Amino acid sequence: MSSSRLVMKFLSQKDMIDAGVTDMPHCIDMMDEAFTLLGKGDYVMGGSTRNSHGQRVWFPKEPQFEGMPKGGPDQRFMSLPGYLGGRFKVCGNKWYGSNVNNPKKHGLPRSILMMTLNDAETARPLAVMESNILSGMRTGAVVGLSARYLARDDSETLGVIAAGPISKFCTTAIVNALPSLKKVVVFDINEEASRKFCKEMSEKLNIDVSPVNRFEDAVIGQDVITSAISGDHTPLFEDKWLKEGSLLTLPGRANVENDFLMDAYIVPDSWEMQKTYKIEGLMLPEDERAIPHIQLHNLVDSGEIKESDIQDLGKVAAGMANLDKNSAKKKYFISNGMILQDIAWAMTMYESAVEKGLGQDLVMWEQPYLV
Repeated sequence: MSSSRLVMKFLSQKDMIDAGVTDMPHCIDMMDEAFTLLGKGDYVMGGSTRNSHGQRVWFPKEPQFEGMPKGGPDQRFMSLPGYLGGRFKVCGNKWYGSNVNNPKKHGLPRSILMMTLNDAETARPLAVMESNILSGMRTGAVVGLSARYLARDDSETLGVIAAGPISKFCTTAIVNALPSLKKVVVFDINEEASRKFCKEMSEKLNIDVSPVNRFEDAVIGQDVITSAISGDHTPLFEDKWLKEGSLLTLPGRANVENDFLMDAYIVPDSWEMQKTYKIEGLMLPEDERAIPHIQLHNLVDSGEIKESDIQDLGKVAAGMANLDKNSAKKKYFISNGMILQDIAWAMTMYESAVEKGLGQDLVMWEQPYLV
């Protein structure tokens, strides 16, 4: 008989590290498991389509009330709810706020994230946990997973655009996923950031990581390219720069040519989620719309790309897609993040914390009031 006493775990950042949150090979394997469940359909995300990325608090661009935040791409709050089946069978929600001015003004990360897990049947909260590292890890691990399934087996070179924290996670994941890699090159408009990135990654990953002076030098001739650009300007990845058979794998936005899109294998994290992004985005005023990969949607709408030719990474992971990664055809992986990834890694950390006796037990009640 189950007890009505309700206790949950609180896991601090230190608890998460001790539980193994920075274990990239393990994280990639858990993303593989999560994407296989996605491909099979054993999941639910938020929204009326059951495929929404999440619910955003859309602050107005010009607030009329004192103290209300001003809306913008880096001033937001978001809630990402979902359910992941398989052996997990758990619900989770990632809640975060983001302010681009946090590091300079407040000494805080740009984004501050927390994760909750609940039993899917009873709704009992299992854990509340710090999730900045968790979120970065799963972002990188998904890019690594894309390399596992989409990069050629003989891939030897990796080009990295932007030398920020997300690129560190992505580089670590790709190097772990592709043992054939021999060299990494890095471009950032901040040369000092690029040098520091190369020194840190070379020592950490035991591979040659070197800076390059031009954006295109990190693209031309590379077997795999990843980019985590922030800010207003997104440079163009020219189709002629991209090597035959190469993989362009992105944890965010990109600017590519139509010819590239029409000729490449296009593999999104979830096409149903990408379509929901468009549905929800069109509900906003035109000057506030934020629809990722609208260029791809437009080509699908015009019939220049068949929707049936777009193959989710989940379908690839589940063995349900027809794709030859060793062909000369270029590959394009696009990812905007899914709560399913967070749930898989969070549940793994929760189980590890319980096994290791980590975290604090928080008592919500001994007996519920007025049941």
